[in-house]
Amino acid sequence: MARNYTPLTLKQLCLTSGHYCASPGCPVAIVQMTDGDPVILGEIAHIEGSSDDGPRPNPTLTQAERDSYKNLLMLCAHHHNLVDKRPSDYPVEMLRAWKRAAEKSTAERLSVGATMVSFAELQLVCNAFADGDALIESTPMIAVPPQAKMNANMLTGAVRPTMNVGLSQAPQVAEFIRRQAILSSRFPERLRAGFVAEYDRLVSQGVTGDELFFALVEFGTHVATFPQDDMARIFVIRAAASAVLCHLFQICDVFEPPS
Repeated sequence: MARNYTPLTLKQLCLTSGHYCASPGCPVAIVQMTDGDPVILGEIAHIEGSSDDGPRPNPTLTQAERDSYKNLLMLCAHHHNLVDKRPSDYPVEMLRAWKRAAEKSTAERLSVGATMVSFAELQLVCNAFADGDALIESTPMIAVPPQAKMNANMLTGAVRPTMNVGLSQAPQVAEFIRRQAILSSRFPERLRAGFVAEYDRLVSQGVTGDELFFALVEFGTHVATFPQDDMARIFVIRAAASAVLCHLFQICDVFEPPS
């Protein structure tokens, strides 16, 4: 049966893998930054088999479950071949442990990146979104408890590490926007319009929940970076993009408020 990975599943795998092979200690990058879109060099491996005849099969899984983010991890070509050709040496629980370790390492790198976020990085992200003429008035709503809004938008614990990093820097975003508004009174509306336009585009395609959140973080990162190989720098920009998104999330300018 054909495998069916959504583009956003692929983006989420790259994002949470930290752009490196999930095999412990492997230094191989699975994403190459270019003048255009990033090039995916890594390969998608199934933790439990992609079919009943594949390595580590689980006949109880549906095809959608087999091809879901939960059952996938990013590996370099060498380790993908290795784990599939020697499945007894690489059981399901070992691969799940690799995935958890990669996600934890990525969250830690994002946290380090957040400590390096300054107004310079926020300006890169904000200016990329506030570049157009579209204006959307910001909502007058005050901040709501993040968990209540996460529940209302079907966001799970998978986004919690990124959410925590973003919320930790949200006050700095609010101060940056306040200062920019002194120079350009419509800056907040233009900024919100940029994020809302991408949010609406994704929602119109049926994207919801965690996929929607991660897609917005990745979009915010991509529009603010220029091609480079400095992954540490990219994590700083990603932390800045997460902070801007989480500020707007917190004041209900994007995502739906709790009913």
